[in-house]
Order: sequence, then C-alpha cells, then structure tokens
Amino acid sequence: MKEAELKEILDRELEKVKMEDRLKDKIRKGAVEKKPLGLRACIAVSAAVVVLGGTTAFAGYRMLNPVRINGEVLPELDSMEIVEMNEPEAMADENGLIDKDYKDYSRLKEELGTELLESGLSRDNPYMLCSIYTDPDSFAIITVDNYILGDTADYRYIEEESRYTYEHGEVYDSPVSLKADLILSELQMEIGWETEYLGMSRFVESYRSKQGYKVNLLEDMAEGVDPREYVSKKTAIFVAGGIRYTLSGRVPLEVMKEIVDSMG
Repeated sequence: MKEAELKEILDRELEKVKMEDRLKDKIRKGAVEKKPLGLRACIAVSAAVVVLGGTTAFAGYRMLNPVRINGEVLPELDSMEIVEMNEPEAMADENGLIDKDYKDYSRLKEELGTELLESGLSRDNPYMLCSIYTDPDSFAIITVDNYILGDTADYRYIEEESRYTYEHGEVYDSPVSLKADLILSELQMEIGWETEYLGMSRFVESYRSKQGYKVNLLEDMAEGVDPREYVSKKTAIFVAGGIRYTLSGRVPLEVMKEIVDSMG
C-alpha cells in the first residue's frame, strides 16, 4: 500500500473516531468537581474537537477564536458570534450532550432552524453522512462527510464502519467534507474556542473569498511521495454569520477556492 493511501485511510478513521465513554466521563467528572456548572460544556467542546475533528481545541479566557498550526497562529478570521439553534429532537446523555445523525443536510438545517451556508455543488447527493454533537446550551459541532462529491464515483456503504468507500476522480481525489462550529452562549463566547492542527499540516495562504469571507487555506504534506501520485488534503477555514466553517478534501487548491465561493 502506498504511503499516500495509508495516510488517507488514517485521516479518515481519525475524523470518524468517537471518544470512549471512559474518557468522556473522566473529563466531565473533573469539570464538575473543579469548575462551576456552566463550564462543563466548554470543557466538553475541547474534548469533542480533539477527537471528532482530528484537531485540538482548548479553552482560554479570550474573546478571539484563533486557529493554529503546530503552535503558529494563523491570520485572524472574521469573528465568531453567538447564534440561535433549536434543540435537536433526541435523547441527551447523562451529561446533557446530544449526538444525532441525519439523512441529509437539508433535514439537519430544518430541525435546527439555523441559517447555515450550503453549496449548489452538493445538490442531489445521496451519500452525505450528517451529524451534530451538542450541548444545546453552549456549543454545537456539525459534520457532513461526503458533502461535495465532484467526480468521485462508485459509492458503497460499509455498515459496520458507518462510512462509504468510493473511486477517486480525475479532479477530486476524495469528496469534500464540511464542518461547522457554533457558539450558543455568552459563557462559551467569553471562554473562546481555539483550534490547533498538529502534525503534517502547513499554512498555504490567507485571502478574501468572492463573498468577502476571510479564508485560511491549509494543506497536509507527505514526505517521500511523488507529488504526481499524491493530491494533498486541502482545508479551508472561514467564518460566516458568526459560524466557523471548515471544508476539507483532496482536491486542487483552485478547486477548493471555487468550493468556498459556492457557499452561500
């Protein structure tokens, strides 16, 4: 197996891994004992982003919500804001956290009642895997795998792994995923929501999109791999309407910029 293919599999599995209940209980037990009740969700946010997004996030008393790569602070994005969201119709766990799956992005948007961006490039897509992880009082993390398919093909669902396999396209080496981070409370806003990418990632550039969003572009790096046989994973991060969006996939840089421009 080629190094690039192995890296893609590891990236995909990291993005889908769920936090073990023992770890969640340990984190939240400590939060209850040492922090006021209102801070429990903020600590849960940090833990969720560490595992679900393949990145690390940590709470600190800051009004800004910077993004870092291996300790380096990236150019400032537009400001995150408190947004309103309907509570998902699902049973919360013993810590008040909800983890719910949806059949498609439109159903998720309809239930939450929040103005979320979408792209015309994602229409008529039956292979999305949508979910929300939230403490409805403080934060929400929305993820949509296979959000934009491009010219990938032959999607097949693997039931035991809750994911799709696919064939690479000529332009899209992988589908593009979408993540949205929502701040729902004043307390979470005060604590902030920092995110750090670790490992083989590098900052590419910062620019203004067609809609005027400040966008940071990142890509992964693979040592010892022929660039002609490897399409690096591009990540675009921007804030719109107070919500932080992350698009990621193995596509050319200009294609990722076109996708950002399609979000409205």
